[in-house]
Amino acid sequence: MAPLSLVASGLLLVALVAPTGGYDVMADWAGWALVVAGLGRLPAETATRQRPVLIGLAVVAGLLAAVLWFPQVSGSLGDADPSIAWALSLPQLLVTVLLAHELGVAAAVGQDAAARRRWFLVRTVAVVVAVLPVLVYGAGVSGLEPLAFVLADLLILTVVVMLLVDARRAWAGGTPRDFGRSAASTARDS
Repeated sequence: MAPLSLVASGLLLVALVAPTGGYDVMADWAGWALVVAGLGRLPAETATRQRPVLIGLAVVAGLLAAVLWFPQVSGSLGDADPSIAWALSLPQLLVTVLLAHELGVAAAVGQDAAARRRWFLVRTVAVVVAVLPVLVYGAGVSGLEPLAFVLADLLILTVVVMLLVDARRAWAGGTPRDFGRSAASTARDS
């Protein structure tokens, strides 16, 4: 499996929620484990100098998700100030910002201008998503709260789709292939 496909699978687990008995069957911590595994498999030319920071942030996000997986902890958090929930989501948002930046740089090195623009746009949106709660909860601009939630949900879904789209690109550590054709027919045609 391509490294970015693993990262996408992990982020999809993080995005999905299937509560049963107070627990989320689609455990976020398991998703973060897949993200860490995928990031660790990125080739040296794709994984720039920020890979240790990126993996460290993903580990922190996974550890926080593991603690918050228990209903007693997540239930008490629901009664707390919303800014605490925002602060606990910062490692996840920082992973998104740094991942988008690093993939944009890798796309630029791979001379894929369209992918570079897409990833840098995602990086910008991720920064906006990280800052919006400061305005909503800190400055009291509660009218932006629905926008903050919608943008956060759209951001993670967009990142998952883009990771899957770019997973087979050479600059992303994938193996470019013809989709829809078996390996046997490709070898026979060669």
